[in-house]
Amino acid sequence: MHIDPGDFTPEALKGIAPRCSACSGGEVTLVAVQVIYPNRRDLWQRDDGSTPWYWRCECGAYCGAHRDTLKPFGTPADAATRQARMDAHAAFDPLWRRKMRKDGLSASKARGKGYKWLAAQLEMDPKLCHIGEMTAADARRVVDVCRNWRER
Repeated sequence: MHIDPGDFTPEALKGIAPRCSACSGGEVTLVAVQVIYPNRRDLWQRDDGSTPWYWRCECGAYCGAHRDTLKPFGTPADAATRQARMDAHAAFDPLWRRKMRKDGLSASKARGKGYKWLAAQLEMDPKLCHIGEMTAADARRVVDVCRNWRER
């Protein structure tokens, strides 16, 4: 099934639109991948023929959208925050994946346990601990926490 934003009412899209983490107030709208990556034709269509969509703020910050629901992958972010979040995932994801293999857990269960552990390490509310919604500073803390855990 291919999701098309045209299948949603403007009110429904506003209801799932994230708040911008870069400017905390700009209007965030759904745009096709070509708006974000105009020179990357290889990204314009998924293997199944669907179009990737992005939530983009008028300030230029953006984040991806889930393929089946258009719900945002976190909050729109500027380039530095997106890079910090990618670095955080690169440090954190191998830890929960290793737990998944070691304990025979599903990816969802292992990731959930990983985020619960991460929230405790960061002294964050577990409900608010999601890399896709973190500031650049918090994402850099994730890298430090994960590095320190691996080194002990």
